[in-house]
Amino acid sequence: MISIQNLKYFYPDSTREILSDINLTFNQNEFTVILGPNGSGKTTLIKLIARLIKPTSGKLYLKDQPYDTINIKEFYRMISYVPQKFFSIYPYTVFEIVLMGRSLHFNYLGFENKNDVQKVKEVLQQLGLEHLAKKRINEISGGELQKVILARSIAQDSEVLLLDEPNTHLDLKHQIQIFDLLKNLQSQGKTIIAVSHDINLASFYADRLIFLKDGIIKYDGDITSMLKEEIIEDVFEIENKVLIDPVDKIPQLIIKPLRKKLD
Repeated sequence: MISIQNLKYFYPDSTREILSDINLTFNQNEFTVILGPNGSGKTTLIKLIARLIKPTSGKLYLKDQPYDTINIKEFYRMISYVPQKFFSIYPYTVFEIVLMGRSLHFNYLGFENKNDVQKVKEVLQQLGLEHLAKKRINEISGGELQKVILARSIAQDSEVLLLDEPNTHLDLKHQIQIFDLLKNLQSQGKTIIAVSHDINLASFYADRLIFLKDGIIKYDGDITSMLKEEIIEDVFEIENKVLIDPVDKIPQLIIKPLRKKLD
């Protein structure tokens, strides 16, 4: 579905290398979670895949077609993006924000039709947001707003869903609900690529984990091969223990706090 070849990224007007020699292939209908310490390049990578920034060097392909040869409108029919943070100077309603995800499907006059409105209603119901439809986004919580932006992306009805920390601001119950929803979307044929800090949640839902550190891919593989104590210690520089969940037989991470003796 998506291929990345020899990708490098520097901040504009800087010699600081954020990503170096990234080579990846994301398969269709795969659920991938990208993990790594703060500053490892996770958000930069997801923005490059979302075509929000251009690589310093290297190539990205969507269905074997180079990014720079794909019409922008056609590109975003295939790929949608959920940012880590969302800002708007206008107090749109929740319904209006989610409807924006349908804009690529509007008629030539730029107006929605009955199908667009129905799709928004369905997505709001999926995420339990229908009671907020008429609320303005400055009247809802940060967690609710995060779900609204996810709803907008789902309403876009693209083949690939890119998410930068989709469970930010969400409590435990809603984090699980979001990952349940993403897994359900995968079962409908969607390709999911998400940045996350929650290794245990990722282990229950993802098919594949990619660990970034210092701008390079340190490890890449399935859950069983990636959730190893030595890998977690190497990437995050913490002591840890990996145990197998007795019910689901899935590896789960237990961290050991850094207990420093105080003088």
